[in-house]
Amino acid sequence: MKTPILLTLLLTVLLVSCDSQGDAAPNQSDSANQVSGVDYDFWVSIEDAQEMAYDEGKHIVLDIYAEWCGFCRRMNEETYGDERVQEALNSYYYPVRIDAESNSEITFLGETYTKSELAMQFGVGSYPTTVFLSPTGEPIAVQPGFIDPREFHRMLTYVGTERYETESYQEFSAAN
Repeated sequence: MKTPILLTLLLTVLLVSCDSQGDAAPNQSDSANQVSGVDYDFWVSIEDAQEMAYDEGKHIVLDIYAEWCGFCRRMNEETYGDERVQEALNSYYYPVRIDAESNSEITFLGETYTKSELAMQFGVGSYPTTVFLSPTGEPIAVQPGFIDPREFHRMLTYVGTERYETESYQEFSAAN
């Protein structure tokens, strides 16, 4: 007698928890902006980033993540939530989030890829991975792993001010 009641209770809890996820699937940009419940309004699509970066001479930074990745959520909350990081992003970049396990199609440099295929194009093997791109979409650097806010601000400034063209990152870091 206890088994049917317990089974009914478990099914009710499961249905309620699934329903609490929302009535409709979020659109692509909403889910990219809201990993771990933190919502930032500075993320743009890769298509928009390419157009604006080319027109305005800003760089592109790709945050390649997976929904299940704890360090991705931590980087989203701590690193991208940092005021200095946001200021550097605003000054030098168009930031783009790429869910490395998504089959959604995007266009990059005139070619159509799924998001997971684009992540593979950059050699991503772990999450999170940050990819720095020139205003024309050429890769400058690929940095795997969680990056704390202080170090990430330094990296954003190094690439964003194009100091990578004249000095090593070690030289830049020692002076900054």
